[in-house]
Amino acid sequence: MEKQTEYQQLVQKRKGHDFKNGLTNPSQTAFDIDEIDPWAQWQHNLDAKILVVGQEFCDVETYERTEGKVERFPDKYEYPSNKNLKAYFDLLGYDLGHPLSPKKSNPIFFTNAVMGLKPGSMSGNFDAKWLEESRELFLKPLIDIIQPKIIIPIGSMATKTLGVIYGFKVSDHKSMVDNAPIKTPQTLVFPVFHTGGLGLRNRPKELQMGDWMRIKDIMNWKSSS
Repeated sequence: MEKQTEYQQLVQKRKGHDFKNGLTNPSQTAFDIDEIDPWAQWQHNLDAKILVVGQEFCDVETYERTEGKVERFPDKYEYPSNKNLKAYFDLLGYDLGHPLSPKKSNPIFFTNAVMGLKPGSMSGNFDAKWLEESRELFLKPLIDIIQPKIIIPIGSMATKTLGVIYGFKVSDHKSMVDNAPIKTPQTLVFPVFHTGGLGLRNRPKELQMGDWMRIKDIMNWKSSS
């Protein structure tokens, strides 16, 4: 079965799923999208070498206010996390383009560890019990379709759910980032800090840039070996 067919079947499964524990399916709003996760609207190459896994897209109120878009305004960034992520991928040699006008040829795919919309506010607490449902039903099948060479989990929760998938031990996030990559038989996993406000408070931008440069160095080494 071709990747696109498998992917569309997975998208349809997500659209029809009734998320538990207070989560809302994007299909239960007026702004559902034809992707596994709203973030995939920015980068969604099924032949991706790099899979980026965030924590969750947003809360229901923000999703409806932004009409399900990654960014609302052309050539502007309402969310610093997106602007910073674009800058970090510039370091890797990839121009993502703006979320409303993405560069689609990049070997990159974006998704989240939790594919339902969370209750409460954008900055509300994350419930770790949300991870299992999306991991087992959607993230693992997505990884099987894409078969990426590199996975970049953003934040500790995305790293935690990948630890379950690949069977590696998860310790404190700073240690995981400092000692990356995690080598599995299938892929290299490079945990990083969140690219927005809280992540930058825990890991200043200069250090985050260094983390991404280490990813670039290993990518270059792998391509030349």
